[in-house]
Amino acid sequence: MPRLFASLHQPYYVYTPPYKQTSGGSRALHYLCHALNLIGEEAYSVNHQTHSELRTPVLTQEIVNTHQAAGRSPIAIYPEVISDNPLKARNVIRYLLAEPARYTGHPIQRGLRDLIYTFGPSIVPEGWEADRLRMPLVDTRIYNALGTRPENRQGSAVFFNRHIANGGTLNPVTMNSIEISIRAGERSAAELAEIFKTVECLYLYEHSTICFEALLCGCPVVYIQNETSLPESYPWLMEGNGIAWDLSPESLKRAKASVYKVQALYQKEEDDFWEDLGKLVEKTQRLAVDLHERPISAVTQSPPYLPPTTSAKKKKRLLVYSVESTWSPCPQIRLIRPFMQLSQDWEIEWGIKNGQVDTNAAARADLILLHRFTPGLMPISTLDLIFKLGKPVIYESDDLLNEIPANHPEAAAGASWKDGIEYSVKRAQAVVVSTPFLAEKYRHLNPNVHVLQNYLDYDIFHRPVPQKANGDPISIGLLGSSIQPSNFALVDRALRAVCEHYGDRINIDFVGWHCPQGWENHPNARFTSFIHEYEKYAMQLKGMAWDIALIPLAQDEYNECKSFVKWLDYSAAGIASIFSDVSVYNAVVTHESTGLLMPNSEQVWLDAIVSLIESPQRRHALAQQAQREVEAHFGLKQNVYLYNEVYSSLITGTAAATSTLASQSITPTASATQDSSPRQPIPKRPAGINAGVTVVARNLLKKSG
Repeated sequence: MPRLFASLHQPYYVYTPPYKQTSGGSRALHYLCHALNLIGEEAYSVNHQTHSELRTPVLTQEIVNTHQAAGRSPIAIYPEVISDNPLKARNVIRYLLAEPARYTGHPIQRGLRDLIYTFGPSIVPEGWEADRLRMPLVDTRIYNALGTRPENRQGSAVFFNRHIANGGTLNPVTMNSIEISIRAGERSAAELAEIFKTVECLYLYEHSTICFEALLCGCPVVYIQNETSLPESYPWLMEGNGIAWDLSPESLKRAKASVYKVQALYQKEEDDFWEDLGKLVEKTQRLAVDLHERPISAVTQSPPYLPPTTSAKKKKRLLVYSVESTWSPCPQIRLIRPFMQLSQDWEIEWGIKNGQVDTNAAARADLILLHRFTPGLMPISTLDLIFKLGKPVIYESDDLLNEIPANHPEAAAGASWKDGIEYSVKRAQAVVVSTPFLAEKYRHLNPNVHVLQNYLDYDIFHRPVPQKANGDPISIGLLGSSIQPSNFALVDRALRAVCEHYGDRINIDFVGWHCPQGWENHPNARFTSFIHEYEKYAMQLKGMAWDIALIPLAQDEYNECKSFVKWLDYSAAGIASIFSDVSVYNAVVTHESTGLLMPNSEQVWLDAIVSLIESPQRRHALAQQAQREVEAHFGLKQNVYLYNEVYSSLITGTAAATSTLASQSITPTASATQDSSPRQPIPKRPAGINAGVTVVARNLLKKSG
């Protein structure tokens, strides 16, 4: 409930260009100003050319003077085409509607306190943190598919704006298309909608809001990728529905088959926008500073009482030696996202900068972490120096990287890592891994092993479980290790049989390093290189909109040590999944409830795949139950306390191993005691044993008990 005498929020000054119906960027900024006013905020357009149906009052000098007299500090909102701070505001939002400098050539001069919001994830520069704000730009009263029938469509339309002016050329495929670019004359919204309701597809040489207008009219969109205006694809757009990213007949067919889904997705985006806008208001008002650059929350609120002896809480510092990009999956899953959730208590420092190992950083650290294969790349002399820095050192991994099998793509590299990894494991105060099976493999080198399973940042992977009818096209996906030769061999013949039987109703996505042998030119298959940036991978997974995921896993020691991260990802993304019935998955997947568990038999896999193709209801039930299970029990937010407990205990040197053997007496092996540095005694019954024991480990304890 509002309070009559409460302090007013800070006003928003939106740096709008003149309102122009044919410009998505112009409309986005005017609509944002309008939306802020609709939810009770005070927002102004700096441009006097507005739209009469929008609540976008024009900012005047008189209004500015009034705000200054009242001590109100405005929040300026700039699009990415504004590189500086022309309003001289102390509070700045940068709203990215395209890549910075793409149209102007001038990079944004970010202030230290500037907040970044983005229309989409792929336009955010590397290293920037941005919140989502996808402005709904399409008037669905005009742009809709009412009264349209696919069989009545014919011909095509084409749109390009800056493409030709920037030196781009046109593809012959669009030679006879209806040109709806600005150079062909402006058309009203009703005229454009009429075209979209009658043509078979719209060709685009560059991204534009017109994409969504066409899709909502039931018109598939074909993006023609090119170096001038569209060098990369945006698979997150409409989760890939209704959109083709190449000129193949198969891609257009998939776009036509899925364009009907866009209306519901767009409605959800509009619902999400209002929620995200509310978060923007809360965050920007909370972080705003006054005209003297003091935090407004500190000026307008009474400070809490603190006893005189109270000092600021010192954060614990984890020094990480890792050669992997901070955007790649393993650092994101195992370190960055958990410790972001623990940012009030922890901070991470990266100890390898520009290819150089920074040992001076150890003076600021409470704990040193050697990550995955990184110690395998270091000379033993460097590792020895790290262990002599006087701080507890731990080794962390989610793979058995010192024993990679010969048929793995990283086998040659793995052989060179072995000595450095095992040297570090033996000398580490503790080892932190993702599964109990991996823990067992390291325990003969170091008895102090902790199991912290992978948890999921659920929101970035979540996609509503799709509803499909019997007979609809089916998309089947395999990713990463699932297409490595020894694993893929388990399903190769089954997939070929499925393609032969169902024909072009089946689409198969392979995502990884190399397309499986013999599938390179298969008409039902598409190969996509794996995206190594974690958030973009999540977008890629959702955008491919798989109905079924296959996770074949050959039974060997290396695979036994892998984690069930694919089950987490696929379940959150609303995909019905079939897994090899091996310990990695049968410890968490409930057969016929949260997935299918299959023995490694070609005929059994074929039967399972066919059963999901033939039953949309069964696919939906499996995907929905798995999604609920992951959200309820495997989310990072509700389990991150385990990371705090385990890593905090390691700082003191009294950390006790948490594993399936934790309740037994443990005696260090000879190899584990070769290190001459002091090591804390390991009690028979470790204190706080449950802190790091995973769900898998608990299940195994029950089974073994």
